[in-house]
Amino acid sequence: MQKIFIITFFSLFFSWTSHAQRMFDNGKDYDIFYAYTRWGIQIDGLLYFPADYDNPNAYSFQTQTAAGYKFGLVYNWSIDNHFGFRIGALLEQNPALNTYFILPAEETGASTDYEHEKGAQYSSFFKNFSFPILIEYRNFSIDRYVLNLDIGFQIERTGKDIISESVYPYYTTTVYNKGSWDVDLVLKAGWYFQFSRVMMQTNVVYKHRFVDQYEGRYLFTNLASPDLSGNLTQRGDYIGLSFDFFFHKKVREVEMGCRANTQSKEVRKRQKAAEKAKAKAQKQLEKIKKKKEKKMRKKAKKKWIFW
Repeated sequence: MQKIFIITFFSLFFSWTSHAQRMFDNGKDYDIFYAYTRWGIQIDGLLYFPADYDNPNAYSFQTQTAAGYKFGLVYNWSIDNHFGFRIGALLEQNPALNTYFILPAEETGASTDYEHEKGAQYSSFFKNFSFPILIEYRNFSIDRYVLNLDIGFQIERTGKDIISESVYPYYTTTVYNKGSWDVDLVLKAGWYFQFSRVMMQTNVVYKHRFVDQYEGRYLFTNLASPDLSGNLTQRGDYIGLSFDFFFHKKVREVEMGCRANTQSKEVRKRQKAAEKAKAKAQKQLEKIKKKKEKKMRKKAKKKWIFW
């Protein structure tokens, strides 16, 4: 289900952006970082997919999606006006557990059913960080709005941690991570929005881990039914929204009447050449005009003498 969702979403996004490129002029040649700092601030809001587990349907037991986030610094290094590298250093807070179940009254001997929905349990904050390394393609579809597609990997460090939750004396779950360095696949697609003081980049981001992030075991005990246990694995895959902010350089004034629409060196050279050609043509027009005025004055003078 997760793979079908991801494939469908990105297929629709790419189809829409391809249609948008045909609608608008995409032949522009801007260096979008000419007027902005290449260092930026990144803030991500993420939705982690549910964990995998054994013995489904027992006590309506299930794992749920959980929110996470990350933030840090990123740097863009341009190869040319359309391709570049993106690197960063990010701290992250990721969920390790988010379970739900119902214990029937006949199992516990209570008067009512017990519903457990505690919410996500998180790992220690400063133990997890990542270093993304992405290749970025940019297409200048609309003025001040730049399409970008990123693909690459991130080196991720998950710190050693043990996270538990329990409902005494009927239920307990414990997951752990021994601490590891992993390489994950990252896909991003979105737009740059250029404004006078800041350039904001928004992306839909998907991360796929090749190694499980947390492993553990859950146990139901001291109930009317026999004890029930199973394995639980949190892969750490997520989909989310990423927001990057690049600030305008105060010492640079932007051309073409829009501070956010700075052009590349090649385009500025062509502009200067065009301005010189225009000035030269203007001078020639002025010379022609002066010659015509001189001829008219001569003709007028002859008519006056004849009269």
